[in-house]
Amino acid sequence: MADPSASQSQHLSSSTTLPLSPSKLCSKTYKKASHLFLTRRLQEALAALEPAITNPRGNDEQFPNGDSSAPAVPPIAAAQPTWRIKVWNLYITLLSAIVDLGPEDGKTVFGQKEWKAISSQVREGEIWETVVQTGYKGLEGSVDAEVVYNLATLLLSHMPSQKLNQQRLETYLSSSGQPNLEITEHHLRNSSSTTSLQRANGGTDTPKDLNARVRIIELFTLHVLPRNDEWDYAQEFISLSEVLDEERKDVFLQTLEGLKEEKQQGELRAAALQREKDAELERQAREAERRRAEEEEVATAAATAAVEQSQQQKGHGRSSSEVDYGIEKTYPNGSVKGRGKSGEKNGRPGAAGATSRTALSPSGSKSVKKTDKPDARAKRSQALTNVVRNLMQFITKSIAGNPLSVARTLLFLLGLLFALSRQDIRERVRRITGAGWQKVKGTIGMGVKVSYI
Repeated sequence: MADPSASQSQHLSSSTTLPLSPSKLCSKTYKKASHLFLTRRLQEALAALEPAITNPRGNDEQFPNGDSSAPAVPPIAAAQPTWRIKVWNLYITLLSAIVDLGPEDGKTVFGQKEWKAISSQVREGEIWETVVQTGYKGLEGSVDAEVVYNLATLLLSHMPSQKLNQQRLETYLSSSGQPNLEITEHHLRNSSSTTSLQRANGGTDTPKDLNARVRIIELFTLHVLPRNDEWDYAQEFISLSEVLDEERKDVFLQTLEGLKEEKQQGELRAAALQREKDAELERQAREAERRRAEEEEVATAAATAAVEQSQQQKGHGRSSSEVDYGIEKTYPNGSVKGRGKSGEKNGRPGAAGATSRTALSPSGSKSVKKTDKPDARAKRSQALTNVVRNLMQFITKSIAGNPLSVARTLLFLLGLLFALSRQDIRERVRRITGAGWQKVKGTIGMGVKVSYI
């Protein structure tokens, strides 16, 4: 006789090895994944949802009775509508949270490659096709209304363009009993084949289904179409909808008109802000140009003052050099200014008498001329040497103080050489020099006569 405890344990072990039904698997998966999602363990929540939304490993696990002729489908495709909707909505919400992490946090949690793959699946709209093929055997009109609403909201939040979202919603509304409304003109494809499909969840037979359909129409006409600037199309869709009653139509049309006016006012405000920004930038540019001009004026004034001060200092140096070396005190005949007067002031009239007596004697005058001539030449040579030396010192100081004076000096010398190269100018200079020399000789002659007298 068999042991009852052993048979009971054998029965329990055999029952535990039986696979779960699709609905129970989806229920268990949903509870575990939702708990992980609420605790922000996004990677673990996504991994927990995988068994319910992916194909099983083999038909034996899904069909324990040996019906291997049936194709292998994910458990969510065969689950009850309640758990199917819950799992898909959690999956869509989880994907939205993963995309909201951003590149840095997404890389930390999932790794760069995996996060980019998930983000691309959402932002390019591939998630919609994945849900249709995996959970509804490729029948777009069979997708549950709440799942369609969440998919459209996901694409509305994360896709830059709403063209694909519009096409998907048009296909769904057309295949689930919504009137065509010239949808083919708005990029609808295969509408003739999808209109014959039957809703797996019973269409809009219940108030819950009707309410879900109204929410989809609201999302489609008041959010998706305005994003694509399809204002007239949205107004026509609302007016001809068989799902909306007259009260809802009036509310939707008023809301649509308000959104259109708000967008126009926003564009006007944006244009005004842009004009203000451009005006501010232009004002800042003018202010910067004005400050730059003022700085240039100040720098120019400072440079001019420095040049004038340098020129004044050079003028003082030249005057002091001429006084120090006695250029203006030396006469051509070698006499020094003030000697006669100093002799008179010192009470030496005899010197003047001796000079006059020497001048009256013929022999004395010859001797004076012979002795004074070399002295005068020597003094003139010394004076010329002093002039050249003073000139070289002045040039050296000028070059050290102001390098630009070299250029001015060279230009002056070049101009002087160019002027002297002309025959008429040389003749004129010769005449002026000759006239000046004649005046000098006359002055010397008058001085000799005066001293003789």
